[in-house]
Parts: sequence; C-alpha cells; structure tokens
Amino acid sequence: MITVVGLSHRSAPIEIREQVAFPHDQVPQLLQECVAQPDIAEAMLLSTCNRVEIFAAGPPELGTDLARVARASQQVLQERAPGVAPYTYQHLAAEAVRHVFRVAASLDSMVLGEPQILGQLKCAFDVARDAGTLGTRLHRTIPRAIRAAKRVRSETALGRGQVSMPGVAMDLAKRIFGELSGSTAVLIGSGEIADAVARLLAAEHARLLVVGRDSVRVAQIADRVGGVPRHLRDLDSVLAEADVVVSSTSAPGFVVSLESVARLHRARRGRSLFFIDLAVPRDVDPRIGDLDRMFVYNVDDFAKIVEEAYSTRRREAKLAERIVAAEAEGFDRWLDASEQVTPAIVALRSQFDRVLSEEIDRTLKGRLRHLGSEERAALDKLREAAVNKLLHGPTVRLRDGFSVGRRGPQHRAAPGGPGRSVRGRTRVVPEQPARFAARQPGAADADSQGAQWRGARVGSVRRRRDPRC
Repeated sequence: MITVVGLSHRSAPIEIREQVAFPHDQVPQLLQECVAQPDIAEAMLLSTCNRVEIFAAGPPELGTDLARVARASQQVLQERAPGVAPYTYQHLAAEAVRHVFRVAASLDSMVLGEPQILGQLKCAFDVARDAGTLGTRLHRTIPRAIRAAKRVRSETALGRGQVSMPGVAMDLAKRIFGELSGSTAVLIGSGEIADAVARLLAAEHARLLVVGRDSVRVAQIADRVGGVPRHLRDLDSVLAEADVVVSSTSAPGFVVSLESVARLHRARRGRSLFFIDLAVPRDVDPRIGDLDRMFVYNVDDFAKIVEEAYSTRRREAKLAERIVAAEAEGFDRWLDASEQVTPAIVALRSQFDRVLSEEIDRTLKGRLRHLGSEERAALDKLREAAVNKLLHGPTVRLRDGFSVGRRGPQHRAAPGGPGRSVRGRTRVVPEQPARFAARQPGAADADSQGAQWRGARVGSVRRRRDPRC
C-alpha cells in the first residue's frame, strides 16, 4: 500500500506552504532523493498553490510497516523547511488511497469542484514516471484515482459552473471595481492559470497588459485576448498605469517588491492599486498592503468568496463522496485479490509454460528439426502468446471470484453494470475488479502488471509549463 505526507490550505497558512513549494524543474531531483532513502521505493510529488504532498511506497522488505515510509517522507519536507512539521498530516494504507481519490475528484480543494487539480495530478504522474520513481503500487493507484475523478465529473454536477481560482480572482476584482470595463488590468505570468485569467479579463472588456519573461509566450496570450505584451523588465512603468494587478508566476521570490511600488507611489498621485496574488510562493510582497491606497490579496483571502459559491456544490459533494468511497473500496478489494491470487497465477503460468516448452522442444527434435533460428524464435513467441491467452480467462475469474468472496454475495453488481443508470437513477456501485484486470491479459504477478503501465501516459494531458497552479 501507499502513504501520503504533506500539507495543504486546510493545515497550513500560505506563509508555511510557500516554504515547501517546489519549482517544477527541481521535482525530478527531489523524487530521486526520496527513492534514494532506504525506506522509500516509489515516490511522486503533487505540488500546487494549495497543497504539497508526497505519495510514496516502501520496499517489499518493509511489509506493512508504512509508518517508516511516512517518516522518511516527512523528513524530506522537514529538510526543505525545518518548521513545517506541526502543519503536516499523514495518511497510511486504505486511508491514503481514499485521500488520493478525494484530491483527484477535487473534494479536498479550496475551490470545491475546481477542474485544475485533475490535470495537475496527471502532470505530477508524468513527471514521476519520467523520473523513474514510480513502481507497481503508484502505477495502480493513480490511474484508478483519475478514473474515480472522471466518474465524479460525469455523474454529478460538482464541476459545473465557473468556480475556479481564476474565477474567484475575477469575482474579487469585480467587487473592488464594480465593472472592469475601462480599467487597466495588468497580468503578470504566462502559465496556464495566467492564460485563464487573461481570458476572463478580456471578457470583462478591461484594458489588458500582459507581462512576463518569455516574450513569445506573452505575445501569444496577448494576441489571443487583444492585450498588449510587455516584458518583465518594464514592470515599473506598467504598474504606473495599472488599476488592478493579477500575478501568477512560478518565481521563487517576490516579483513585485515593496521598494518598486513605494517609488511609484508619488507618480500615481493617490490612485488606488489592487494586487491579486495567485502564486505560491507569493509574487507580491505583502508589506505593500501597508502603503496608503495599496491593497494586496492572496489565495488565503479567497475563502469568503469561495464559501458563498458552495451552497449548490455541497449537495453534489455528498454524491461525489459516495462515488469516491465506492471506487476506493473497489480498488482495495481488487488490490487485495491481486495480491492473494498472485501465487496461484504464477504457479499456473509456470505449469503452462513448462508443458508447452516441453512439447515444442520435443517437436523441434523430431519433425521440425530442420527449422532455422528465425522460425524457432517465432515458435518461442507463439508459445508466450499462447500462455497469455490461455491464462487470461482464469486470471480474471480468479481475481473476480476472490474479490466477490471477500465482500459477500450481497455486493454483486446489479443489472446495468457499475455506476450505470437503472430506471433513470444513477447508482453508485464500484466497477468490478475484473474490468481493470482485463486490461492486463497474461499478467502473472505484481511486477509484470506494473510494467505494463510503464511508459503509458495517463489521459490526454499535454505537458504544462508550470503544473503547480
């Protein structure tokens, strides 16, 4: 099983979270450091503006001693920020699986039902896969969590509407200005969140200045929304024109400093300036808010606005929680079944392979002794394919039968299949383990099953420039 160790907006303020916000280009090295520890065999890092979590699994010799895996993960975070320990949490075994499923379904997000977290989870999976730090257990868990999240999206209204971090930022801007039309808005950043904010600002007919280091990317965003591209080195002059500034970069320190804004204070002649900081670590020095007519808001200030949008989504969240619980329970049963029947499957494969090999060898010494090396290699592949096909059905039935036996006959799937509609009602029933096992014909043991996942992307996700936020 796996462990989850981390901190989020629920356990730590932004001042703590930004201490452990890992830049995207440092994540592979961090993952390698994790698996270099004797108590961690697999590792994956999910780092967003509202959470930093290490998903990990230990080596086989640790068995069920997941506490050691969690302590090793905790040590990685403490080395990054020594004072972070009081703000972290740990989830082990089935509790960890359920937590990952809830995170993927956006049930643990600051903005309930926001769509970004699923893409961030997929991207984190890709990064860990490319770093070579995924193994059988995470290869099994993350795809199932993604599948559960997709069920939540399709079977509930949790994700409907435009409640997201960019949307909340725009709600805040409109509360400040009323109508943004005619105001000058400055967008700092060129990542995915910045792109979403740019589209929302353009829809409000604000005059938009897009600022960033990557001139090509900035020009692309500005062209799409009818804005004006500006380089980050011109930030001081841009701020002199601004009414509202929205910042979302992956910079490790402040992009907008107290000193630069203080110099502009006289030139602005008393005009108010509002900063909406979506970044973690923060882009805008919070001390700017102490200056006259300067106002700074960060992601932790969005709680009240988010709360007002929750009334409808909370009702949908109850159904989503049932789906996640059912999917997590189904995954636990499937995993238990896989582990219990693996010795029987290995023995079957060994017996089938031995019998077929003996028959082929006997034939090659007799009637087919004239065959060359290429033909003999083709026969060897034929033997392997035959074993896979012969064992596929028994493997599926063994896992399925064991799983049903463990949960009892009262839990057999009802007509219509798992999660399907029966007489107009959506039933929350986990999909059968056999459906997942059927994807892996001929897999004989845990390692071979995990190997079939390696190299495959999860979902149709493009590589993002900044997967954090």
